[in-house]
Amino acid sequence: MTIKIELDKSEENFLEVDAEPLQWDAADKLDLTYNVNVSFAQGWRRIIQLRDGIWLTISRYQPVDRLILNKPGKESPFVHCMFTLSGKGQFIVPSTLSETIFSRAAGKYKLTSSGSVARRIIDESDIEPYCYLDILIRPSIFCSFASSPEEKLPTNLQHLFKTPNQDFYRRGGDISPEMNTVLQRILHCAYQGIIKRAFLESKVIELMALVLDQEVAIQQREVKKVPLKPEQIERIHYARELILQNLSKPLSVTELSHQVGLNEFLLKRGFHQVFSTSPWKMGREERLEAAKRLLADQDISITEVAYRIGYANLCSFSDAFRRKFGISPKKYQKKWR
Repeated sequence: MTIKIELDKSEENFLEVDAEPLQWDAADKLDLTYNVNVSFAQGWRRIIQLRDGIWLTISRYQPVDRLILNKPGKESPFVHCMFTLSGKGQFIVPSTLSETIFSRAAGKYKLTSSGSVARRIIDESDIEPYCYLDILIRPSIFCSFASSPEEKLPTNLQHLFKTPNQDFYRRGGDISPEMNTVLQRILHCAYQGIIKRAFLESKVIELMALVLDQEVAIQQREVKKVPLKPEQIERIHYARELILQNLSKPLSVTELSHQVGLNEFLLKRGFHQVFSTSPWKMGREERLEAAKRLLADQDISITEVAYRIGYANLCSFSDAFRRKFGISPKKYQKKWR
Protein backbone atom coordinates (compact mmCIF):
# COMPACT_ATOMS: atom_id res chain seq x y z
CA MET A 1 0.00 0.00 0.00
CA THR A 2 1.14 3.56 -0.75
CA ILE A 3 0.15 6.60 1.34
CA LYS A 4 -0.23 9.69 -0.87
CA ILE A 5 -0.49 13.06 0.85
CA GLU A 6 -1.18 16.46 -0.73
CA LEU A 7 0.19 19.18 1.54
CA ASP A 8 -0.36 22.92 1.68
CA LYS A 9 2.11 25.52 2.99
CA SER A 10 0.73 25.27 6.53
CA GLU A 11 1.40 21.51 6.67
CA GLU A 12 5.15 21.55 6.03
CA ASN A 13 5.80 19.60 9.24
CA PHE A 14 2.79 17.29 8.92
CA LEU A 15 4.70 14.36 10.47
CA GLU A 16 4.79 16.09 13.84
CA VAL A 17 1.83 15.55 16.18
CA ASP A 18 0.10 18.55 17.73
CA ALA A 19 1.16 17.63 21.28
CA GLU A 20 3.61 19.82 23.20
CA PRO A 21 7.24 19.07 22.28
CA LEU A 22 9.63 17.63 24.86
CA GLN A 23 13.01 19.09 25.83
CA TRP A 24 15.75 16.76 24.65
CA ASP A 25 18.26 18.57 26.85
CA ALA A 26 16.90 19.74 30.21
CA ALA A 27 19.49 22.54 30.20
CA ASP A 28 18.47 23.88 26.78
CA LYS A 29 14.98 25.25 26.05
CA LEU A 30 15.79 25.53 22.34
CA ASP A 31 16.48 21.79 21.94
CA LEU A 32 13.04 20.25 21.35
CA THR A 33 11.78 16.86 20.23
CA TYR A 34 8.51 16.23 18.37
CA ASN A 35 6.93 12.80 18.10
CA VAL A 36 5.96 11.67 14.63
CA ASN A 37 2.31 11.19 13.70
CA VAL A 38 1.75 7.43 14.17
CA SER A 39 -0.68 7.40 11.21
CA PHE A 40 2.33 7.78 8.91
CA ALA A 41 5.42 6.67 10.80
CA GLN A 42 6.98 5.81 14.15
CA GLY A 43 9.77 7.98 15.47
CA TRP A 44 10.76 11.54 16.32
CA ARG A 45 12.21 14.78 15.02
CA ARG A 46 14.65 16.86 17.07
CA ILE A 47 14.92 20.57 16.28
CA ILE A 48 17.70 22.72 17.78
CA GLN A 49 17.90 26.46 17.23
CA LEU A 50 21.61 27.06 17.74
CA ARG A 51 21.34 30.83 17.28
CA ASP A 52 19.08 33.24 15.45
CA GLY A 53 19.93 32.10 11.95
CA ILE A 54 21.11 28.50 12.39
CA TRP A 55 18.83 25.50 12.86
CA LEU A 56 19.80 21.85 13.17
CA THR A 57 17.22 19.09 12.75
CA ILE A 58 17.78 15.38 13.34
CA SER A 59 15.01 13.05 12.19
CA ARG A 60 14.64 9.34 12.91
CA TYR A 61 11.47 7.52 11.93
CA GLN A 62 10.15 4.43 10.21
CA PRO A 63 7.23 4.88 7.78
CA VAL A 64 4.28 2.50 8.23
CA ASP A 65 4.17 2.24 4.43
CA ARG A 66 5.52 3.93 1.32
CA LEU A 67 4.97 7.70 1.55
CA ILE A 68 4.53 10.05 -1.41
CA LEU A 69 4.34 13.68 -0.33
CA ASN A 70 3.34 16.42 -2.75
CA LYS A 71 4.73 19.65 -1.28
CA PRO A 72 3.75 23.08 -2.62
CA GLY A 73 6.19 25.74 -3.73
CA LYS A 74 7.28 28.28 -1.14
CA GLU A 75 9.70 31.10 -0.45
CA SER A 76 12.68 30.12 1.69
CA PRO A 77 15.06 32.54 3.44
CA PHE A 78 17.54 29.74 4.19
CA VAL A 79 20.41 27.90 2.59
CA HIS A 80 19.39 24.30 3.28
CA CYS A 81 21.46 21.14 3.32
CA MET A 82 19.99 17.68 4.01
CA PHE A 83 22.22 14.67 4.73
CA THR A 84 20.61 11.22 4.45
CA LEU A 85 22.23 8.55 6.63
CA SER A 86 19.68 5.75 6.19
CA GLY A 87 16.51 5.10 4.20
CA LYS A 88 15.86 5.29 0.49
CA GLY A 89 13.74 7.62 -1.62
CA GLN A 90 13.91 10.53 -4.01
CA PHE A 91 13.06 14.21 -4.49
CA ILE A 92 11.24 14.99 -7.73
CA VAL A 93 11.02 18.60 -8.95
CA PRO A 94 8.41 18.64 -11.76
CA SER A 95 8.35 21.20 -14.56
CA THR A 96 6.45 21.78 -17.78
CA LEU A 97 9.27 20.38 -19.93
CA SER A 98 10.77 17.69 -17.73
CA GLU A 99 11.47 16.81 -14.13
CA THR A 100 14.61 16.80 -12.02
CA ILE A 101 15.21 13.86 -9.70
CA PHE A 102 17.54 13.85 -6.70
CA SER A 103 18.36 10.65 -4.85
CA ARG A 104 17.38 10.65 -1.20
CA ALA A 105 19.42 7.66 -0.12
CA ALA A 106 22.04 6.80 2.47
CA GLY A 107 25.31 8.54 1.67
CA LYS A 108 23.71 11.42 -0.30
CA TYR A 109 23.14 15.09 0.51
CA LYS A 110 21.09 17.82 -1.12
CA LEU A 111 22.01 21.52 -1.15
CA THR A 112 19.46 24.25 -1.95
CA SER A 113 19.80 28.01 -1.97
CA SER A 114 17.46 30.59 -0.50
CA GLY A 115 14.82 31.93 -2.88
CA SER A 116 11.62 30.59 -4.41
CA VAL A 117 11.47 26.82 -3.88
CA ALA A 118 9.52 24.95 -6.56
CA ARG A 119 6.77 22.41 -5.93
CA ARG A 120 8.37 19.06 -5.22
CA ILE A 121 7.37 15.46 -4.66
CA ILE A 122 9.06 13.41 -1.95
CA ASP A 123 8.88 9.67 -2.51
CA GLU A 124 9.94 7.73 0.57
CA SER A 125 9.89 4.26 -0.93
CA ASP A 126 11.80 2.52 1.86
CA ILE A 127 9.90 1.29 4.92
CA GLU A 128 13.20 0.74 6.72
CA PRO A 129 14.14 3.39 9.34
CA TYR A 130 15.07 6.84 8.03
CA CYS A 131 17.76 8.99 9.57
CA TYR A 132 18.62 12.37 8.13
CA LEU A 133 20.07 15.62 9.32
CA ASP A 134 19.00 19.06 8.10
CA ILE A 135 20.92 22.33 8.42
CA LEU A 136 19.20 25.64 7.70
CA ILE A 137 21.30 28.81 7.71
CA ARG A 138 20.29 32.38 6.92
CA PRO A 139 22.53 34.11 4.35
CA SER A 140 23.48 36.74 6.95
CA ILE A 141 25.40 34.05 8.88
CA PHE A 142 27.63 33.39 5.87
CA CYS A 143 28.16 37.12 5.43
CA SER A 144 29.32 37.34 9.06
CA PHE A 145 32.45 35.37 8.12
CA ALA A 146 33.61 38.13 5.77
CA SER A 147 36.65 40.04 7.00
CA SER A 148 34.87 43.40 6.70
CA PRO A 149 31.28 44.67 6.24
CA GLU A 150 32.16 45.90 2.73
CA GLU A 151 33.52 42.54 1.57
CA LYS A 152 31.26 40.67 -0.83
CA LEU A 153 30.73 36.94 -0.89
CA PRO A 154 32.85 35.08 -3.46
CA THR A 155 31.35 35.09 -6.95
CA ASN A 156 31.22 31.30 -7.04
CA LEU A 157 28.98 31.25 -3.93
CA GLN A 158 26.65 34.17 -4.69
CA HIS A 159 24.19 31.84 -6.47
CA LEU A 160 23.31 30.35 -3.06
CA PHE A 161 21.82 33.63 -1.80
CA LYS A 162 18.71 34.58 -3.75
CA THR A 163 15.78 36.91 -3.13
CA PRO A 164 12.25 35.50 -2.58
CA ASN A 165 11.22 36.10 -6.21
CA GLN A 166 14.27 34.31 -7.65
CA ASP A 167 14.24 30.58 -8.41
CA PHE A 168 16.27 28.53 -6.00
CA TYR A 169 19.45 26.63 -6.88
CA ARG A 170 19.71 22.95 -5.98
CA ARG A 171 22.37 20.27 -6.25
CA GLY A 172 22.78 16.72 -5.04
CA GLY A 173 26.07 15.24 -3.92
CA ASP A 174 27.80 12.35 -2.14
CA ILE A 175 28.63 12.52 1.56
CA SER A 176 32.43 12.46 1.73
CA PRO A 177 34.32 10.55 4.47
CA GLU A 178 35.18 13.91 6.08
CA MET A 179 31.51 14.92 6.12
CA ASN A 180 30.49 11.56 7.57
CA THR A 181 32.98 11.95 10.44
CA VAL A 182 31.43 15.32 11.36
CA LEU A 183 27.89 13.93 11.01
CA GLN A 184 28.66 11.07 13.40
CA ARG A 185 30.10 13.48 15.96
CA ILE A 186 26.90 15.55 15.78
CA LEU A 187 24.69 12.47 16.17
CA HIS A 188 26.68 11.15 19.12
CA CYS A 189 27.25 14.45 20.94
CA ALA A 190 27.29 13.74 24.68
CA TYR A 191 27.53 17.35 25.89
CA GLN A 192 24.68 19.35 27.38
CA GLY A 193 23.72 22.98 27.80
CA ILE A 194 26.09 25.71 26.63
CA ILE A 195 28.94 23.30 25.90
CA LYS A 196 26.66 21.21 23.68
CA ARG A 197 25.44 24.29 21.79
CA ALA A 198 29.01 25.51 21.20
CA PHE A 199 30.08 22.05 20.05
CA LEU A 200 27.11 21.54 17.70
CA GLU A 201 27.41 24.99 16.17
CA SER A 202 31.10 24.44 15.46
CA LYS A 203 30.32 21.09 13.80
CA VAL A 204 27.48 22.56 11.73
CA ILE A 205 29.81 25.30 10.45
CA GLU A 206 32.52 22.69 9.74
CA LEU A 207 30.03 20.54 7.83
CA MET A 208 28.81 23.46 5.74
CA ALA A 209 32.42 24.48 5.03
CA LEU A 210 33.01 21.01 3.54
CA VAL A 211 29.87 21.32 1.41
CA LEU A 212 30.81 24.82 0.22
CA ASP A 213 34.33 23.64 -0.60
CA GLN A 214 32.76 21.09 -2.97
CA GLU A 215 30.44 23.78 -4.36
CA VAL A 216 33.34 26.14 -5.13
CA ALA A 217 35.20 23.32 -6.91
CA ILE A 218 32.10 22.54 -9.01
CA GLN A 219 31.58 26.19 -9.95
CA GLN A 220 35.24 26.57 -10.91
CA ARG A 221 34.97 23.56 -13.23
CA GLU A 222 31.91 25.18 -14.82
CA VAL A 223 33.90 28.32 -15.61
CA LYS A 224 36.83 26.39 -17.10
CA LYS A 225 34.77 24.52 -19.68
CA VAL A 226 36.01 24.29 -23.26
CA PRO A 227 34.89 27.30 -25.36
CA LEU A 228 32.18 26.71 -27.94
CA LYS A 229 32.98 26.62 -31.66
CA PRO A 230 31.39 29.33 -33.88
CA GLU A 231 29.01 26.84 -35.53
CA GLN A 232 27.93 25.58 -32.07
CA ILE A 233 27.18 29.14 -30.95
CA GLU A 234 25.09 29.57 -34.09
CA ARG A 235 23.09 26.47 -33.22
CA ILE A 236 22.59 27.73 -29.65
CA HIS A 237 21.09 30.95 -31.01
CA TYR A 238 18.88 28.89 -33.33
CA ALA A 239 17.67 26.92 -30.28
CA ARG A 240 16.67 30.22 -28.66
CA GLU A 241 14.67 31.13 -31.77
CA LEU A 242 12.86 27.79 -31.58
CA ILE A 243 12.02 28.39 -27.92
CA LEU A 244 10.50 31.78 -28.79
CA GLN A 245 8.54 30.28 -31.69
CA ASN A 246 7.02 27.54 -29.53
CA LEU A 247 5.91 29.32 -26.38
CA SER A 248 2.41 27.79 -26.52
CA LYS A 249 3.78 24.26 -27.00
CA PRO A 250 7.18 24.19 -25.29
CA LEU A 251 9.79 21.88 -26.73
CA SER A 252 11.55 19.46 -24.42
CA VAL A 253 15.32 19.63 -24.19
CA THR A 254 15.46 16.36 -26.13
CA GLU A 255 13.29 17.75 -28.96
CA LEU A 256 15.28 20.98 -29.00
CA SER A 257 18.62 19.20 -29.19
CA HIS A 258 17.42 17.07 -32.11
CA GLN A 259 16.18 20.08 -34.05
CA VAL A 260 19.39 22.09 -33.68
CA GLY A 261 21.76 19.13 -34.11
CA LEU A 262 23.47 19.24 -30.69
CA ASN A 263 23.43 16.61 -27.98
CA GLU A 264 21.59 17.53 -24.75
CA PHE A 265 24.76 18.01 -22.71
CA LEU A 266 26.29 20.39 -25.24
CA LEU A 267 23.00 22.27 -25.64
CA LYS A 268 22.69 22.86 -21.89
CA ARG A 269 26.37 23.80 -21.54
CA GLY A 270 26.14 26.11 -24.52
CA PHE A 271 23.08 27.88 -23.14
CA HIS A 272 24.87 28.55 -19.87
CA GLN A 273 27.91 29.92 -21.70
CA VAL A 274 25.99 32.06 -24.20
CA PHE A 275 22.90 33.12 -22.21
CA SER A 276 23.87 32.33 -18.57
CA THR A 277 20.74 30.24 -18.15
CA SER A 278 19.25 26.89 -19.18
CA PRO A 279 16.90 26.24 -22.13
CA TRP A 280 14.10 25.38 -19.68
CA LYS A 281 14.55 28.55 -17.64
CA MET A 282 14.74 30.73 -20.73
CA GLY A 283 11.55 29.19 -22.07
CA ARG A 284 9.73 29.74 -18.82
CA GLU A 285 10.94 33.34 -18.49
CA GLU A 286 9.90 34.17 -22.06
CA ARG A 287 6.51 32.53 -21.58
CA LEU A 288 5.85 34.50 -18.41
CA GLU A 289 6.89 37.74 -20.12
CA ALA A 290 4.45 36.88 -22.93
CA ALA A 291 1.74 36.26 -20.34
CA LYS A 292 2.41 39.66 -18.83
CA ARG A 293 1.92 41.32 -22.21
CA LEU A 294 -1.29 39.38 -22.89
CA LEU A 295 -2.76 40.28 -19.51
CA ALA A 296 -1.99 43.97 -20.07
CA ASP A 297 -2.95 44.33 -23.72
CA GLN A 298 -5.83 41.95 -24.38
CA ASP A 299 -9.25 41.33 -22.86
CA ILE A 300 -8.91 37.57 -22.40
CA SER A 301 -9.30 35.26 -19.43
CA ILE A 302 -6.40 34.15 -17.27
CA THR A 303 -7.15 30.55 -18.23
CA GLU A 304 -6.74 31.46 -21.91
CA VAL A 305 -3.46 33.26 -21.19
CA ALA A 306 -2.15 30.18 -19.35
CA TYR A 307 -3.17 27.97 -22.28
CA ARG A 308 -1.52 30.27 -24.86
CA ILE A 309 1.83 30.09 -23.12
CA GLY A 310 1.78 26.33 -22.61
CA TYR A 311 0.48 25.90 -19.06
CA ALA A 312 -2.15 23.16 -18.77
CA ASN A 313 -2.56 23.80 -15.04
CA LEU A 314 -3.89 27.22 -13.99
CA CYS A 315 -2.50 26.91 -10.44
CA SER A 316 1.00 26.18 -11.77
CA PHE A 317 0.78 29.24 -14.03
CA SER A 318 -0.44 31.48 -11.19
CA ASP A 319 2.33 30.28 -8.85
CA ALA A 320 5.03 30.80 -11.51
CA PHE A 321 3.69 34.27 -12.40
CA ARG A 322 3.58 35.33 -8.74
CA ARG A 323 7.14 34.09 -8.12
CA LYS A 324 8.40 35.94 -11.19
CA PHE A 325 6.60 39.28 -10.78
CA GLY A 326 5.54 39.35 -7.11
CA ILE A 327 1.84 39.70 -8.01
CA SER A 328 -0.92 37.28 -9.04
CA PRO A 329 -2.11 37.25 -12.69
CA LYS A 330 -5.57 38.35 -11.55
CA LYS A 331 -4.28 41.40 -9.66
CA TYR A 332 -1.92 42.29 -12.50
CA GLN A 333 -4.74 42.13 -15.03
CA LYS A 334 -6.95 44.36 -12.89
CA LYS A 335 -4.27 47.06 -12.97
CA TRP A 336 -4.74 47.35 -16.73
CA ARG A 337 -8.53 47.29 -16.86
